[in-house]
Parts: sequence; C-alpha cells; structure tokens
Amino acid sequence: MKNKTDNQKNYKVIFKHKKKLLVFKQLFKLIAKAFFKNVRGPLFSYVIPIFFTTIFYFLFSGQITTNKGSAILGYIALPCLTILTSLSASIVEWKNSVFLKRIDTTGISKKNFIFCIWSFYFLVSWSGVFLEILAGLAIGRNDVIELYKNLDWGYFILAISLITLMAIGIATLIGGNLSDDGANQGISMIVYFITIFFSGVMLDPRLYESVGSARYFTYFIALKYPVAILLFSQYKDGNWNDAGFNTGRWNPLEDAKFHDFTSTWQPVLGSLLIVIALFVISALTFKWNKKR
Repeated sequence: MKNKTDNQKNYKVIFKHKKKLLVFKQLFKLIAKAFFKNVRGPLFSYVIPIFFTTIFYFLFSGQITTNKGSAILGYIALPCLTILTSLSASIVEWKNSVFLKRIDTTGISKKNFIFCIWSFYFLVSWSGVFLEILAGLAIGRNDVIELYKNLDWGYFILAISLITLMAIGIATLIGGNLSDDGANQGISMIVYFITIFFSGVMLDPRLYESVGSARYFTYFIALKYPVAILLFSQYKDGNWNDAGFNTGRWNPLEDAKFHDFTSTWQPVLGSLLIVIALFVISALTFKWNKKR
C-alpha cells in the first residue's frame, strides 16, 4: 500500500514537471512568433549591429598599429545591448495585450511568463553574437582571425553573459515600470545610446577617457564593467597594466595615463552586484497594470 502511494506521488510530480515544460515550450513559441513577426526585433538584433560593426571597424581600425582585429571586439556585444530597446518594448506590449491581462485565467503564472521571455532574449542575444563573430571574419579577415586565435574565450563567454543579463535587467526595469510605449521608447533609446558610446562598446575608451570628468562619469554606466572584461579578453597572457583601453595609451611604449581597473575581480564583482541589484529592484517595482 505504501509503495502504491509513493508511486502515485511520483507520477504526480512527473506529470507536474511535464506540464510545466509543455507550458514553457508553448510560451516560448508564442514569444518567438511575436518577436519575428515584428520587423523591429530581428532588425535591431541582427541587421543594425552588423551595419554598425562594418562602418565603425573601418573607421577606427586605422588608429591601431598592432592587433587591428581588436577594433571589432566591442561591437560583438551590440546584439546584447539591443535588448535594452527590444525587450523593454516587448514587455510593455505584452503588458498591454489582451493575452497577458487574461493570463491568470489560463493557470499560467506571470512570473513564468517573464522567466520565459528572459530566456528567449538571452538566446536571441547569443545568436546575434554568433552572427557578429562570423561577420567579423568577413569584415576583418586575417586581422580578426588573429584576434580570435589569441582570445581568452573563457573571459569572452563570461563577459557576453554578464552584458546580456545586465541588459535584460535594465530593460525589465524600464519596461516593467512603464505602460506607455512612447515613454518606453524614449527612455530606452536614451539609455541605449549613452550605454553604447560610454561603456566601451561603440567607442574605444581611449577616445574619451583622457578627460578626467568623462572617465569618472563612465563608472556610473553599468555596462562599463562587463564590457571591460570583454575588451580584456583579447589579452590572453597579459594583465590590466598592458591593456591599452584600461590605461589610455595607444602605444605600448607610452606611460599609462590612468587605470580603470587593476585586477579582473573588480569588474567581475561590480558586474555581478549590478546584475543582482537590477533583478531585485525590477522584481520589487514591476507593475503589471496601469495605475488609475
């Protein structure tokens, strides 16, 4: 009798997990369908990052005397940062949709829905990064091949994952507290452009951090910390004192003008704390409905 009861409990647990997996799968398909149906999603995640990468690589690579392929490294993170605009807009649209307003009647948890949309955009980010890696080979050829050969892929994967999680956290914070699409687009675009230009993604930090006030300002840009790990991944056997972006020098023979970081643990710890803070604040402030 006891064995029979235990078997029934096990069947219920298995059935419960299968049901959750099936629901997650269907939600994932629904979110994916909405993403690819709207031109904005694929455009900002795949097309525009490659467009920017092509233009700015040829614009700035000429300033680098050695390892020209490193000029493309920051742009690989562009698909991660487009989450700032695409995910926040998606959250606002879903909150205003009939489906999400009636989701409780279906037995689907809103928390599960948010976790599903996070998972989808995390994968979208990595798929965009993969395309950027391939595009880099086509754009930079031998210079970029040399970069990839000497890249510390462990730091690279860590950096891209942290950048993606941070972008998801910021997008959720924005979209979760807004219900007006216009306001969301305005705020998310401001955050997006400030981030890509002052985190080290679009512009090499050496171009603007020579001004002390500008460098101090960048410490308040959340993405500066994981992007620093990404840029450092090109120095497989080096240290932070050898990293030009971290010292403000273009020529390795020059004296360091400044040091953004002195050790790897600093941007890693900073990134983790910011990611945790973003998700906690987003969870506490998320608003499903408009206040009347």
